Amino acid sequence: MAQQDGTTGPERIVGLSKSAAVERVVDADESRDPDTVRAVLDHVTEDGTVTADGVDSAVTDTSMILSTAETRVELASIDLDDAREAAGDDAAVGAVRSRLDVFEAKVSNATERVESLGEELQGLSDWRDDPRPVYDIVLGLREVASESQALTTHADNVQLDIEEFDRWLSNHDVRGRGLDGDVAALEQSLDGLADRVAAVADAEGSEDDAGGSEDAGDERAAEWYNAALRARVSDLLVEDVRAELADLRKLAPESAAESDGLGDAAAELDDLDARVERLRGRLDDLDARVERLRGRLDDLARPSWTDEYGARIESFEATLAAFEPPVSWGAVQAELDDARVGSDE
Repeated sequence: MAQQDGTTGPERIVGLSKSAAVERVVDADESRDPDTVRAVLDHVTEDGTVTADGVDSAVTDTSMILSTAETRVELASIDLDDAREAAGDDAAVGAVRSRLDVFEAKVSNATERVESLGEELQGLSDWRDDPRPVYDIVLGLREVASESQALTTHADNVQLDIEEFDRWLSNHDVRGRGLDGDVAALEQSLDGLADRVAAVADAEGSEDDAGGSEDAGDERAAEWYNAALRARVSDLLVEDVRAELADLRKLAPESAAESDGLGDAAAELDDLDARVERLRGRLDDLDARVERLRGRLDDLARPSWTDEYGARIESFEATLAAFEPPVSWGAVQAELDDARVGSDE
């Protein structure tokens, strides 16, 4: 069967000079940018002419790029299997299970995507019998190559994350430092929330002194609402870190008994107990701080604000109630971004 675009049709470009091919492709669809078309055709041009061999080479190059992605995804899958095996019975612990679930979703998605790209490439590889214009074929090859490269990077990152998980799983000191970081992040978040609450309170004084415009009142109501949302998120995140702390304690005996090169196992457990107590105390302080900030927001609320935003706050609370530890902080942030009003900067 004759290759459609190579021999006939208004978009025939094989055998044309690159400049003539660019002109023909743009004439066929004026929405195409000539510079973009020229860049695409660079990949199938030899000695200034668009050639069938150039298209074949593009197919081969894309196949190699996709093969690299397939290999990296397969390696990530192997690493995930090894991580599950290393977790053993600890995979039942929430903090471990949630991490493995995230890796499972990422590897599964990458596997499905690489298989889909393989099917796309197979269709593009038979380009001589394809009724589509060669330009569309080459554009499709570039898209497959680009997505394959992105998948390679994604799979590499998953492997790095799994390596980090292995370190976390095998060393309770690493887990403790990670939890320290979570608590520090919560403390910083509450500092920001306290500043927002103070700004709402300060605006109240200014508004009362100056009479206040309607626009200023609306802006202050929105600030109060956004702060109320953040306070409820803080409640959930403190609860999540508490659950992580409990899981860390569950993981401690077996990990500490292995020593991890940190000295006597009993001494390690004593150190861990002390760290747990310190973290528990910090979380108690955070709980109390969130409660105080929520109380302050309740005191600042005006009837018009609760009339306008009360139902939305209740809806947001119901959304957060669906989250159970271990919580995806990114998913919670996405819900917050969707619920809040204005820029909330």
